Amino acid sequence: MAKKSSSPKRTHVVKRDSGWAVKKEGAKRATKVYTTKEQAVKGAEKSRKSGRDVVVHKKDGSIQTWKKSKKK
Repeated sequence: MAKKSSSPKRTHVVKRDSGWAVKKEGAKRATKVYTTKEQAVKGAEKSRKSGRDVVVHKKDGSIQTWKKSKKK
């Protein structure tokens, strides 16, 4: 039986000076930076299919929405 990873499986959409960044939790750098929040959310949604939650933040850093992964 496969061992479950204890690392969190979340992708965050966060505000940056240069736009909106998609960043996997625990990563040092953003996966990609988008011009608009809507584009960033669409980009992050792709990671839900691979079993990651998507956490969308407001400009102030607080959580706006938390979308659970589509994979069980």
